[in-house]
Amino acid sequence: MGSREGQTITVSIIVITKDTRELLKGCLASVVNDTPLQSLGIETIIIDNASNDGTDSMVRQEFPDSIYIRNDVNAGFAAAVNRAGHVARGKYILLLNSDTILIEGEAAKMVGIADAIDNMGILGPQLVYEDLSIQRSVASIPRLKGELLPGSQRRRTNVASNDVSDVESLIGAAILIRKSAFDEIGGFDERFFFFLEETDFCLRLRTAGYRIVFCPAAHVIHLQGKTVRKNWVRGRIEYNISLRKFIRKHHASVYGLAFDSVKFIKALLFIVFLPFLLFGERSRMRYLYYCKLVDWYFSGCPDTFGLRNP
Repeated sequence: MGSREGQTITVSIIVITKDTRELLKGCLASVVNDTPLQSLGIETIIIDNASNDGTDSMVRQEFPDSIYIRNDVNAGFAAAVNRAGHVARGKYILLLNSDTILIEGEAAKMVGIADAIDNMGILGPQLVYEDLSIQRSVASIPRLKGELLPGSQRRRTNVASNDVSDVESLIGAAILIRKSAFDEIGGFDERFFFFLEETDFCLRLRTAGYRIVFCPAAHVIHLQGKTVRKNWVRGRIEYNISLRKFIRKHHASVYGLAFDSVKFIKALLFIVFLPFLLFGERSRMRYLYYCKLVDWYFSGCPDTFGLRNP
């Protein structure tokens, strides 16, 4: 899994994990079995955000050629990526969620396409489910319009063409980053503990003159949501924590205040009207989420309501 002696490293594969031992095992096995990717010259770097599920022993026993780095505490996704980025030696960083599985030859295809685009900063594949059906792979920059008109900013990804296209942002489950671009803009913003760090990264890359590229010709399996499903409510609050930071970073204070007001009013309305619809587990979870969201606003929007202290 690591680089062969004397071989130039083209791709540094970075995987961040937190108590996802079995998912991580499947991801790393798919890397080992991807012969075209191995032939490019790779290294695999695993950053463990203080897992308590035996991840360390599994990696050392089954994937001894990988570079394993364990954080003493859960440092968050962005900080973990930056730590790995400091030791990565490849021309590209292939950043994978632990709940992804590589399809043989597809990652090498991404590298070949990236090599042909001089100002490519980041490239994302078409994410697919286990049955290879299409999954959302690109995202829009969060805006007030999207809160007022849900669904207005979603971009369809099931395009028939295999041509690359420029997009606003990519879903960060599997992304290929040019290492020199990563270094140039200083990596990920560590204020984002989890969620929207890749959107902020894409926005900063574009400002620096790089292209954000969606490549539907390459496919990566993403077992979507399995890494946060066990803490769904806190995960949704963590998304709102990151969203608020993103809006306040990239917009004026008045815009941020308007954004907060819309989110808060929507949450209150759901609390008032949703009890009449509490017939299933999903509705009850949504109700709990909106109650927690209102509590978070009343508490001054602290970071501690999210995934930092599950």
